[in-house]
Amino acid sequence: MKKAIIYITCFFLFQFTLKAQKNFEGIITFKREFRDKTGKISQEQAKQFMGDKQVYYLKKNKYMSEANGILKMKTFYNGNDTLFMKTSMDDSLIYTNVTDADEEKVISHSFSNVNETIAGVKCKLLIVKTNKGIRKYYYSNDVKIKSKYYENHKLGLWNYFMKMTNGGISIKSISDLEDSYSSIEAISIERKKLNDSIFERPKDLPITKMPKN
Repeated sequence: MKKAIIYITCFFLFQFTLKAQKNFEGIITFKREFRDKTGKISQEQAKQFMGDKQVYYLKKNKYMSEANGILKMKTFYNGNDTLFMKTSMDDSLIYTNVTDADEEKVISHSFSNVNETIAGVKCKLLIVKTNKGIRKYYYSNDVKIKSKYYENHKLGLWNYFMKMTNGGISIKSISDLEDSYSSIEAISIERKKLNDSIFERPKDLPITKMPKN
């Protein structure tokens, strides 16, 4: 199993959600699913390694996430240009630059009113067609954060989604791409003040650039 597949997959799965409070601060738990269309990873292997739940800690332009599964993957972002990741497979922190142009390019988009309530929030739907496939992005006008916090966060098309929804944050995301299918949906949201130390990456580990292959 190639490390790059694991890192990129885990990242794209963490399109996260907020609920009914501008500049939300707190903890959000998600259920998630991943299917590899290339046959390199079975659905059971994906669940075993990457897990089926992910918890996000969010404060303004900072986030930290941790997933269950064998990998025990954690991510750290402090509002600059770098995302750090740590898994049980590595003795170092893996980093990537979130400001680099994403290989996935938007072709078209459309908005749809849907009769769906997720985590207590009535949703609208943004459907985006890219050169990689289709992304569905459920959001609410009542669930926002300042879009400027992530205006340079090009990885995962975050800056695009936030611009198109005027700062809306996904409550549920579905990505049906050429080589994979993934979904993530909020199951619990807890508002609370978070200590800044939660978002600090480990300082005692060497740093390694994310492999491309």
